[in-house]
Amino acid sequence: MLRKIVDDRGLRQKVLAAKIGITEASLSNILNGKARPRQLTLPRLIDQLQVKPEELQRILAAYDHAERIKLPERPASPEQPIPQDVPSSMERQPSIPIDEIERVKRYMEVKSMSVTFLDDVEKELGRTGLNFERAYRQDNIICDFLLSGPPRIALDCKYNLNRDWDRTVASVRLLKEHLDLELVLIVVPYENDTTLAEADRITEQGGKIISVADLEQAIRLILPSEGGAQ
Repeated sequence: MLRKIVDDRGLRQKVLAAKIGITEASLSNILNGKARPRQLTLPRLIDQLQVKPEELQRILAAYDHAERIKLPERPASPEQPIPQDVPSSMERQPSIPIDEIERVKRYMEVKSMSVTFLDDVEKELGRTGLNFERAYRQDNIICDFLLSGPPRIALDCKYNLNRDWDRTVASVRLLKEHLDLELVLIVVPYENDTTLAEADRITEQGGKIISVADLEQAIRLILPSEGGAQ
């Protein structure tokens, strides 16, 4: 997937590698599927390629699929036993398998891009001129953003469209029930066949799926006709 994007854009690997801070050989291994990018390398590479939203989701889906196939669900025990003559303080420090380190690195890469998406949503909310709170929490129930209203609206951001829609549907129900909301907006990078297929389930629980590009306009349409000033 990444190899095709690089080739389609006519990019030189040597120049691209320098821009993202890795060697040309490392970049070649990543593009050929022989190695996985390290922490923050994937976001930097995606940024340099300026991928389209559809391409980005396919890249994330490919990495997610590869992780499920190649890595065990539980980390394997280290091959070499911990020496018995080490200090007791070191004995209490567990050995971390390489596979687990790589899995966490990939998690951090996706988390980094997800946080960037949250920042993009916050910018769109700022354009409305309305008061909102990020990471609003009540007891153990939390949403990414809350517009106190009226109307009272929670926003939950879903960056990866390829996973956990059952959890998203359940989240809408819990937020609606516990935060005294009129609506829950599930904000996505863009809408596709998956979001269209899940729209009815979200609506049934009192939510609505909206792309980040349409967020400002959607909120203004929801506000009371007198302007919705808060």
